[in-house]
Amino acid sequence: MESRTRTLVIGVAAVVVAVILFVVLQGSDDDGDSESATTTTAVEEQTGGDDGSQGNGGGQEPEEPEVARIVVRNGQPVGGVQELEVAKGEDIRFVVESDVAEEVHLHGYDVAKDVEAGGEVSFDVPATIEGVFEVELEHSVVPLAEITVTPG
Repeated sequence: MESRTRTLVIGVAAVVVAVILFVVLQGSDDDGDSESATTTTAVEEQTGGDDGSQGNGGGQEPEEPEVARIVVRNGQPVGGVQELEVAKGEDIRFVVESDVAEEVHLHGYDVAKDVEAGGEVSFDVPATIEGVFEVELEHSVVPLAEITVTPG
């Protein structure tokens, strides 16, 4: 009977020690993860770039604003009339690539540029007027895009 009691006490003590070790080691892992996360964040911030930009989690450069590309084939916009949205105060930016020589006109802002057949022309205009504005091939009266300038 004494042997049985001793075995039971040793078994209970082993379970208690195992539970204590589990709790202590589990708490230690949490601290290690926090330190690891802090270290990773610090490294990402330091490697954000020499230009003073902040790290973005992937160590990549900040993205440039997307420039819409309008392709004209046989005098028509490929994929139909594009709908673009820009906030007032930003820049209206797009490129027209055309297989026909034409004048590309951004109405409302009254900006027009000639594009040669097989060439392209870029627009970068400050969005200072709210509203909806059409971009078209001026002489053939073909709409290419509708640009909405929203309140900034």
